[in-house]
Amino acid sequence: MTQDVGLDFTDRVVIVTGAGRGLGRGYALGLAAAGACVVVNARSTETSEAVAADIVAGGGRAIAVAVDAREGERIVAAAVSAFGRVDALIANAGVTRDRTFRKMSQQDWYEVLGVHLDGAYRGCAAVWPHFVGQGAGSIVLTTSGAGLHGNIGQANYAAAKGGIISLAKSLAFEGKRYGIRVNAVAPMALTDMTADVFGDGPLTQLGTDAVVPYALALAHDSCPLSGEVIETGGGWAATVRWERAAGVRLPSGATSADVAAQWSRITDYGVGSDNPTSITDSLRAACDGTAG
Repeated sequence: MTQDVGLDFTDRVVIVTGAGRGLGRGYALGLAAAGACVVVNARSTETSEAVAADIVAGGGRAIAVAVDAREGERIVAAAVSAFGRVDALIANAGVTRDRTFRKMSQQDWYEVLGVHLDGAYRGCAAVWPHFVGQGAGSIVLTTSGAGLHGNIGQANYAAAKGGIISLAKSLAFEGKRYGIRVNAVAPMALTDMTADVFGDGPLTQLGTDAVVPYALALAHDSCPLSGEVIETGGGWAATVRWERAAGVRLPSGATSADVAAQWSRITDYGVGSDNPTSITDSLRAACDGTAG
């Protein structure tokens, strides 16, 4: 069993979607080792029950819920039925249907967005009233470098993961008044889902065990963060934020040719760049000419 060190999850009820293998399995085993009651969700009855059985055999507490991650209501209902409450959600379920955009079908598009983005939404929507009622709760959503930067052959996956970043940040704003924290983790680890992307290079050395402690720390009651995106892999981790160039303000009546002449200034991240954290920050630059 993966051993978490330090943080105590005794009697905390944590849902992990996509927990049948890879990172999700690592999260589930780590949480159980730290004392949590774990709700192991995976589409496959065989894999979800196998992980739950491993936890129970090791002296932990767990139940298996073999449904699609988009059935958040059923997952949360099972958690409450078995353990009486829910304290945290780690939304980890995902699939890939990698194709260049020219070859990508509508089914490829909607299946990937459905599992990743709709799955995250349904899980969050199901736990939200419980968290509001108890005045506390933690959600850890899963994004990726593709969601931050895009990637060839992953327009569907990147769009879903980018949407998850915005979902996490929006829910962090709304959840603050209720004591609900929402963050997103962007793991870099070799799993069945990332094997084709990583290829045969040095990235294959990035194991899942190095990611697990960061996800668990984000889920723990003691975590002070909300609305953050954490990249992590190989034992390294850092928050990621937006940066905006200093920009340029053109006078009324400027033409498209005037704009074209200013691309170098519009894209200059030198003196005067800033780091907006809200839509208010974004609007300020347009309304009063102050970017910072």
